Amino acid sequence: MYGQLFKQITRFVITGLFWCATLCGCVLRSLTVDSNPPGAVVYLDDKPIGETPVTTEFTYYGTRKITLEKTDAEGRLLYERKIAYEKIKAPVYQIFPIDFFFELIIPVKLKDEHYFNYQLDPLKQIPVEELRKEVMRNAEELRDQLQEPTVQ
Repeated sequence: MYGQLFKQITRFVITGLFWCATLCGCVLRSLTVDSNPPGAVVYLDDKPIGETPVTTEFTYYGTRKITLEKTDAEGRLLYERKIAYEKIKAPVYQIFPIDFFFELIIPVKLKDEHYFNYQLDPLKQIPVEELRKEVMRNAEELRDQLQEPTVQ
């Protein structure tokens, strides 16, 4: 009678320890984007995630599109828009089939952190008169292209 009860308690404790160990293991993936100057709005795969410096978690590895925009209070760009495609590679412990053990079995929390820093270039201020001349020159080129007969 006591032997049967002891076996059930032992089985219960071992099962509980197994599930505790299984739930403890995980990999925390994070991506930090910073810029100089700080305060630029960051878009990760065309979705806003905040202003630099910003840290976000991610699930999948691969190439990610990172866009940075620094605007004034009225929404005008102060710095050139920066678009970068960053390849985020999986570490060795995240490659199949090893990832199964690190995600579920081994009771260790691992951190996989990626950091990207970007230098934003000031937007070139073009005088209005120069901009007007450029537009007129482009318009004349287009008009000339339309007036020339095309030979087929």
